[in-house]
Amino acid sequence: MNQPQIGSPLYIVRDQCQKDLFATIKRLKEVGFDGIEFQGFFGKGAKETRQCLDDLGLLALGSQLSVNLLRQDARGTFDFHRAVGISWMTIAGYSADELLNQTERIAEEIASLAAIAKEYGIGLLYHNHDWEVLEKKGGKTAMETLLDAAPPEILQVEPDIGWMESTQADAAHYLTKYKGRCPIIHIKDYYTSNHALLGRVHDFLPARGPKERGEFEFRPAGYGVCDLPRLLPYCIENGPEWYVTDHDMAYERDPFFDLRLGLDYLRALFAMQPHRA
Repeated sequence: MNQPQIGSPLYIVRDQCQKDLFATIKRLKEVGFDGIEFQGFFGKGAKETRQCLDDLGLLALGSQLSVNLLRQDARGTFDFHRAVGISWMTIAGYSADELLNQTERIAEEIASLAAIAKEYGIGLLYHNHDWEVLEKKGGKTAMETLLDAAPPEILQVEPDIGWMESTQADAAHYLTKYKGRCPIIHIKDYYTSNHALLGRVHDFLPARGPKERGEFEFRPAGYGVCDLPRLLPYCIENGPEWYVTDHDMAYERDPFFDLRLGLDYLRALFAMQPHRA
């Protein structure tokens, strides 16, 4: 099959970005990525950021940002992102309680933002963590509650299969339920000695999980317990524009080394997929 576009998030190299964003982006190009998913611009302007990407032959696949920035200045924020070349923006900042109990208000807010975003040629996404899958009401997770209230023409999905699997949910369920609604898919991996002990992983981050919490730690794609060979066909069925190899923290390891491991693994796994006529 044709090799897909694979991008890198900036979260795992956030400390390096704080020191020198453009040098960090150059390192990610050297690792072998096709694009960058931004999470802030570290004081750099839109035009110079776009020029950096163009000079390196990289694409701006997306940007994750707090909904508070859009509340403060939606048009200014969309204009900046369009100038960088970003066509997908991922909204963060809602709690599970808000998603479950203030669903209508949030859906209306997202619809309003989506109408403005459309003027700039930008689509909105929602990216899950563990808590949106763990927290439920009436048999539906917080993630499902939001996505059922905000239709595809308003909000698309950026599923993170590692976060889903860490809750003992089956990511294949979500990849099937929201098939065709996932333009960007995050391939996250992790280790745990016991899923039943994890609970909400964010309770102990940025530390590794202690023994009584399943000894959790993030791992590069292919080096943890997430069954990526089983899940990748479900990802492929969605026909996403981008995949992102994302594992948040490298701890004492070099994050660029980790990112190369994950990228090489994912490319090899794609190369092994059955060829379809």
